Amino acid sequence: MIAGGGGIGDSEKSTARTDVIDLTAAKPHFEPGPDLEQPVRYPNMVITPDDKVVITGGSTGYRGKGNSNQLLCHIYDPKVNELSPMADPEVGRNYHAEALLLPDGRVITLGSDPLYGDADNNKPGTFEKRIEIYSPPYLFQGDRPEIASGPVEVERGHRVWFGIPDVGAVRAARLVRPSAVTHVTDVEQRSIKLDTARNGDGLDVTIPASAGLVPSGWYMLFVTDENGAPSKAHWVHVR
Repeated sequence: MIAGGGGIGDSEKSTARTDVIDLTAAKPHFEPGPDLEQPVRYPNMVITPDDKVVITGGSTGYRGKGNSNQLLCHIYDPKVNELSPMADPEVGRNYHAEALLLPDGRVITLGSDPLYGDADNNKPGTFEKRIEIYSPPYLFQGDRPEIASGPVEVERGHRVWFGIPDVGAVRAARLVRPSAVTHVTDVEQRSIKLDTARNGDGLDVTIPASAGLVPSGWYMLFVTDENGAPSKAHWVHVR
């Protein structure tokens, strides 16, 4: 998915457009997705453990000119191709802003480098030092699953057991790559659904064999229940 955007430099052009692509299709190509509530450039996008996307921040104008930061947050659901409004942030974010998925399932937003500090564009801007932490709706669905035990080092192509109290409530498991954002872009963001099988008081999880799908490195392992509520992450190092 790609969302929003604008012209170069001081251009006043910005767009509310989104486009999505299904790379499993026979002939993958971008198709229009749902429009954002307002035109915006520099939005941050974060894949969540329930396989949705938080879209937040950005500004209509270049680097927030004219106090054009957007105090908006939405969640995109690819299953129905729809955007839903969520709790709005209180701090505006534009250029050099970031949004990251935390291991407890929350989303942190930070940074922003506005060009000006007032609506008339007379005062120089200052780098935003405040942070906000957003709690998605899945954190309010009752008790969350728990990963109680399991290895840290895992290998591609191997099946690994993780101890999970109330394993019968678990519906899915995913590896989520830690976020690494620059200029509101994370080229390594990925969420990988895993094959699972219940085994006693835990879950057998199969790590895909493809290095293209699961590059070596650190991942957050989440399990989710039927409501999409995620566990806290169990860190694993894939070799």
